[in-house]
Amino acid sequence: MSYDAVIVDNDGVLTKPTPTNVHRAAVRAAFSEFGVEPTTEGVDGVVHGSLTHVRRVCEVHGVDYEEFWPRHEANAAAAQAAAIERGEKTLYDDVSALVDLDRTLALVSNNQHETVETILEAFELDSLFEVAYGRDPTVEGYRNRKPSPHYLERAIDELDAERVLYVGDSNVDVLAASRAGADSAFVRRPHREDYRLAGDPTYEVQSLADVASLC
Repeated sequence: MSYDAVIVDNDGVLTKPTPTNVHRAAVRAAFSEFGVEPTTEGVDGVVHGSLTHVRRVCEVHGVDYEEFWPRHEANAAAAQAAAIERGEKTLYDDVSALVDLDRTLALVSNNQHETVETILEAFELDSLFEVAYGRDPTVEGYRNRKPSPHYLERAIDELDAERVLYVGDSNVDVLAASRAGADSAFVRRPHREDYRLAGDPTYEVQSLADVASLC
């Protein structure tokens, strides 16, 4: 099919996933601003859990979660920027396949918008994408992550595109694309080798070069 625009996810598609230890360090740094030393279980509850888990961990330590969350987002963005500088968070080699793709390109990520901006600048991708969205550093921004189509729909509206392909590496990407009325391409990266899809994407591919061939 011919697409007006191709929109890609970031983590697991453009860049390799952020190491878990980086996310954990960001959670500990955020809690330290409130004079709290959370348990490993509590830290992982924030890293891997929902807002309900975050609220519960904050309640255990007597911290208002709505005050905690913006501090978490700032620390997470800073920790990932440092990981990029250390070479711990890098681009996939096949991102170069997007450079010559004769389609409007955009980026929509569940990561913080600040982190998205850092990645675009650090890897000199600013001119590649017409639109780029990450989540707002608020509780509401976190609620609007995929599988909500919120940010994906914003990007599609801004591009004024009718036929859109969204490229991701998870079930939430496939579902968000469906909810936004877009086709989806699931990239089965090495970290997704045994990953089970809950629904059927429009395409399943092995690389961004395969995505380019679809267009």
